[in-house]
Amino acid sequence: MKYVFIVVGVGGTGSLVARDLPKLLIHTNSEMVLIDGDIVEEKNMVRQAYQQHDIGENKANALAKKINTFYGNICESVDHYITKDEILELLKKYEQHIPVLIGCVDNNKTRILLEHTFKQLDECIYIDSANSEYEGNVYVVVKSGQETVGKLRGDAYKFDLDKHPTEKSCEAQAAAGNTQYMVTNLKMANMVIEHISALLHGEIKAGVSVVKRFEAIHIVPKH
Repeated sequence: MKYVFIVVGVGGTGSLVARDLPKLLIHTNSEMVLIDGDIVEEKNMVRQAYQQHDIGENKANALAKKINTFYGNICESVDHYITKDEILELLKKYEQHIPVLIGCVDNNKTRILLEHTFKQLDECIYIDSANSEYEGNVYVVVKSGQETVGKLRGDAYKFDLDKHPTEKSCEAQAAAGNTQYMVTNLKMANMVIEHISALLHGEIKAGVSVVKRFEAIHIVPKH
């Protein structure tokens, strides 16, 4: 199988997923795309996969450069926030690949866009990560033709009507601060990587993985 892994949001969790994902893709025909409109800042050094020399550079571009340097030309970057149907257009370049959407964003407006994208595709795996300071969960949905296994986050509960990053002022984005806990981001990223590893070994499990302090469980959906 050839997959294209599209990581949307390369901040606290997404940058760690992007950092380790290439190791799983060695000796495969799969590729990856990183999407984020954020710029690396000094505060990101604490819990994200960036270094001092990345400050001032776009996050997706900075990570893609490192990945392509160490693992070959397997990573594309999109240095702005996604808009409706943009991923569908992007996927036209990857017609021979099965798309795997990996959501690591901090706003529901983008999650709605990702779920819209998932619904438009005939075949897709969607892995959506969300967390607060000390806990979080990962929704995994697998779609092939007319069959969908697992629930989208939006099917499980109603999204709050927050703002897409393109609608936020610079001041509002800065005010969001650095509230997530480094260990939580590491645990969330590891859970996402575990699901990707299972997928590559033909053992993908739809459902919800719940991550808490000192605890992690996976709930399989009922048929």
